[in-house]
Order: sequence, then structure tokens, then C-alpha cells
Amino acid sequence: MENSRQFLKRLAGFSIGPIGAALLGFINVPVQTWLVDPNQLGKAAMYTMAFQLTSLFLNLGIDQAYVREYNAEKDKKNLLWNTFLIPFIFSIIIMFVYLYFFEPISILLFDSVEKYIIQILAFVLPFAIIFRFNTLIIRMKEKAKLFSFVQIFHRLMTLGFTVIILLFFNRNFKGIIQAQFFSMVSIAIITTIINLKDWIYKFRIDRKLVKKVILFGLPIIPASIMAWVLNSMDKIALRTWADFEAIGLYSAAFKIVGVVIIIQQAFATFWAPTVYRWYESDTPLRKYEMVSNKLNSILTLVFAFIVLFKDQIVMILSPEYKEAAIIVPFLMFYPIMYTLSETTQMGIGFTRKTYYNIVVTGVAGGLNVLGNFLLVPQYGALGASISTGLSYIVFFWLRTFISRMLWEKLDIKRHFVSIFLMVTMASFSVMYNNFYIDLIMFGLIFAYHFKDFLWGIKLFKQLIIEIKNKKKASE
Repeated sequence: MENSRQFLKRLAGFSIGPIGAALLGFINVPVQTWLVDPNQLGKAAMYTMAFQLTSLFLNLGIDQAYVREYNAEKDKKNLLWNTFLIPFIFSIIIMFVYLYFFEPISILLFDSVEKYIIQILAFVLPFAIIFRFNTLIIRMKEKAKLFSFVQIFHRLMTLGFTVIILLFFNRNFKGIIQAQFFSMVSIAIITTIINLKDWIYKFRIDRKLVKKVILFGLPIIPASIMAWVLNSMDKIALRTWADFEAIGLYSAAFKIVGVVIIIQQAFATFWAPTVYRWYESDTPLRKYEMVSNKLNSILTLVFAFIVLFKDQIVMILSPEYKEAAIIVPFLMFYPIMYTLSETTQMGIGFTRKTYYNIVVTGVAGGLNVLGNFLLVPQYGALGASISTGLSYIVFFWLRTFISRMLWEKLDIKRHFVSIFLMVTMASFSVMYNNFYIDLIMFGLIFAYHFKDFLWGIKLFKQLIIEIKNKKKASE
């Protein structure tokens, strides 16, 4: 059984890619905010929302079924083809639907007919499915370095295309969308070449396997759509009761929150194959609890740091976006609560009772709809961030308690305290926007998690010493 150092080494290997990719994406933020105004960024955000919505139900939950069954199935290539074909064929169908109904979709998103943009949205879908399964192949093989390379190269291409197109061709929302399209097509082709041996296979349609993955995936579809409501109701509300400029400010704040999304992506990428492998090998409960508690400390400290320095961080954006700082505190709960819930909701996946996700996302999504309805007309982007943040706190507790009901009862006492402290700090930051009040809250949070902070420093030093010793031994 792996110890803490081995666990962190593998986590670090998988984290390099998402961290590097997120840093490149973060560089993309000031590029976009200095080259396009909030109105144009708001329109680009509406395209991104449409793409994310489509991607959620496009996979039909089959991609998650592939992850769930990977360690249980001996014939990995046969599993790949039997899970890939369903969402891929579905993506072709949706592509033609979008091409046919381009006019109403375009007006809904942009208040104008943008046939070219809807064509981009339609044609990118099959490539998105191909890329999704290519990354899953690499993840499930636990090829950390290759995964990291793919993530960084993808973001590097996106940044490159964005700079070139915005500077020399289209300095508007269309340029941002074009850059994303070219990047997705390119990386889908590259990862297919990398995984070519996995794709070249004379597969057979395994009806029993297909039935199993569909039964696992189908409940995820309505849950995914409700998750989209949970994730996108803020932008829909702003589109309804505000304007594209408000959406642009909100999107800029969301990109600052991307610092935490780095951790979310890095951890989720590593955790899925690890946790199912642990389950198959009867790993004791204390291992799960240790990961959950340590991650809780990391996320809470990151939250406190970003809220404390939110006004300084937002200075990297164009002056037009300075109002985005106040949106940040509650928006932080989206990636933090989602990431932390990944360590407390395993019972839903272990027992294959994915239909409980419908309950979780349905309740949290419904609360987000109500919250946005009540808050956005009066408070705009700030109201949207508060509604989204509180909804994700509910999302976390629902996932956690349902998992405890289905599987083991993880110790979550520290999670109660941490969430209370974060909500208090976010509330004070929004109400008073005073650095010294935020500093006091930061001090309380740091004191509560001080032991875990020291543990992390000690473990980090041990890893550095071990790396140095290995380097000396190899010389």
C-alpha cells in the first residue's frame, strides 16, 4: 500500500499538466481583457456556456462509466470502443441539429444571427468527444507525464491562437471562439495519434457491457443537465436581467477563481483512477479520510489567501474589469466545494447508484435558480456569485450525506468548521470590503489549519531531500 510520499508523488505528476495548463490559461486572461472589452468577453462567455452545456449531456455519462469499469474490465480496448461509439454518434446527431436550428440558437445566445459561430459550435462537438476519450485513456493508464504534456500543449495552442487571431484578424468575441475551435481540433488529432495503438482494434459490440455502461451513465444525463443549470444559471440570469458587460465582469472574476480550478482539475484527474483502484484493493477508510482532511486544509487556505488579496490579483486585468474583485469571494465556493466533495461522495460511484446525482444536482440547481431570481435583478454579478456559491455548499453537503448513507461514514467534523469560516470571511469581504477585516479572518483560518500546514511543509521537505538523494545516487 502506498504511503503519503508515494501518493503525493503521483499527485504531483498528474498536477503538473493542469497547473501548467491553468497558468497558461491565466496568462490568457489579461490577453483577452486588454484586447477585447467586457461586452465582447461576455458574448464569448455565452458561447462557452453553450459548449459546456452540450458537452455535459453529449457524453451521456458514458465517459464516467468508462472510468468506473476500467479496472474491472480485462479487455481495455473493447471497453474503449463500446463506450466511445455511443457519445460520438450522438455528437454527430447534435451537430446536424445545431446546423439546422442555427438562427434561434444564435439569437438566444447573442441577440443576433451569428451563423458562422453556431457552425463552429456544431463542428467542434465530435472533436471534443474524441479528445475527452483520449485524455481518459491516458488518465486511466496513469501516465502522468504524458497527461501533463497534453494539458500544457493544449493550453499553449489556445494561447497562441488567441494572440494571433485577436492581434491580426478578429479583435472581438469571434476571435476568441475561433482560437478555441482550432485548438480543440488540433489537440484531438494529436492525442489520437498518441493513443493510436489503443484505437486500432477489431472490437465487437458487447451488449452486456453496453447495457452496464448505459445503466451507469443514463442517470448522469439528467444529473448533468441539472448540473449545467447549477453551473450556468448565473450567466443565464445575467443575460436575462443584466447585460453583456455584467457577464464580461463575471467571466473575468471567474477566471481569477481559475487559480482554484487548477487544484480542482489536477486533483480530479488524479483522484478518479486512484480511488477506484483503492476500492478494488480494499484500502482502509482512514486513507480516504486523510486525503479529504488534507485537501480541506489546502483549499481553505487557498480560499483565504485569494479573498485577502483579491483587489491586488484583479489588477492584472484591464482597468475596465476592476469591479470584478467583489464577485470573487462567493464565486470561490464553486471549485472548492466541488473539489472537496470528490473526496466525500465516493459511495455513490462505488455502489453504482448514480441516480442519486439527480437528487443532488436537482436540489442545488433549483436553489441556484431561486437565488439568481431573487438576487441578480438587484445586485447583478455579485448576486449571481452569492447564489452560485451558496448552491455549491448545498451541493457538497448533499453529495457527502448521501455517500455516507450508501457507504462508509467518513469523519467530516473539520469540513463543518472550515466551511463556516470560509462563509464568514466571504460575507465580511462582500459587506465591508476591508483588507484588515479580511486579514483577521485569514489569521483565524490559518491558525485552525496550522498543523496541516506544518505537515505539508515537512512532507515537502522530505520529498525534496528524497529527490536530491536520488539525483546524487544517479550521478
